Amino acid sequence: MSEIPYKIVRSKRKTLALTIDSEAQLVVRAPMKLGEDVIKDFIRKKKKWIIDKQRQVMDYATKQSAFILEDGENVLYFGKSYAVLRGNTAEIVIEGNFIIVPASMTLDGFAAWMKEQGDVIVRERVDYYANLMGAKYSSVKMSEAKRRWGSCGTGNTLNIAWRLVMCPQSVIDYVVVHELSHITYKDHSAKFWTRVATVMPSYKEAQDWLRLNRKLMEVI
Repeated sequence: MSEIPYKIVRSKRKTLALTIDSEAQLVVRAPMKLGEDVIKDFIRKKKKWIIDKQRQVMDYATKQSAFILEDGENVLYFGKSYAVLRGNTAEIVIEGNFIIVPASMTLDGFAAWMKEQGDVIVRERVDYYANLMGAKYSSVKMSEAKRRWGSCGTGNTLNIAWRLVMCPQSVIDYVVVHELSHITYKDHSAKFWTRVATVMPSYKEAQDWLRLNRKLMEVI
């Protein structure tokens, strides 16, 4: 039986966990002193699950090719797929399952519009959850990041990737809650994840969605 290649990340955690990254690579998160034999045995027991998840990630990656602003191209907007149509319109209009763009609009112009829409919803969700959680942030900025969906910087500044506008609202909410939780907990300790789970019990579903759709950060 051939072994599945994996990358191991050790920390002070007490349990063993498996995740599949955006490149379909198996990542093992393990306690500092846990033996390799225990890890390999765990991987063997989870082999079917691992292979299924890796295939799923690769399938998603294949479907998410670079976006071209042409008639019939599909783009995700707040988690829903829309077909693009160029039309005689002065501004972008959404009608049914179509996003109608001005005939002369460039890809950069469309990206700027997406960023503006993302800015509105992200600020709205940040204010909502900040009030709910009693978290005090200093500012919110839509970033051009292609590696991280969000971050909490020095002085509790929140940086959210504008490409998050392509994600469902539940996923946007998760990223917001995640970064607001960093205002209290600067690491990813058990207390941090307890904080996230208290506000959003189903946060792991959002994590899975982001993991599977990681290539969206490279589409536009």
